[in-house]
Amino acid sequence: MHKVATALAVGGVAIVAGSLVGYKIATDKELRDYLVRNLQDAFNISKRKVTGMTEDVAMRTARMTRNPKINQDWVENQWEAIGY
Repeated sequence: MHKVATALAVGGVAIVAGSLVGYKIATDKELRDYLVRNLQDAFNISKRKVTGMTEDVAMRTARMTRNPKINQDWVENQWEAIGY
């Protein structure tokens, strides 16, 4: 019974905390702008890293992270580089 009560308490705290974070993000424009700016910066940094990769590095990175998007981005970048 003690484990169930603890699980319910932890679950309740998680729900309340998630609700507060969601409310803060939904109502605070400055916070939203800050988060969007940071996400865009992270995306741009990632995009620059893909640009500098060789095919072998892109393949190994995609395989290691199990993220096929790395290969797709690399191939797109190669097509853009030759003008297609």
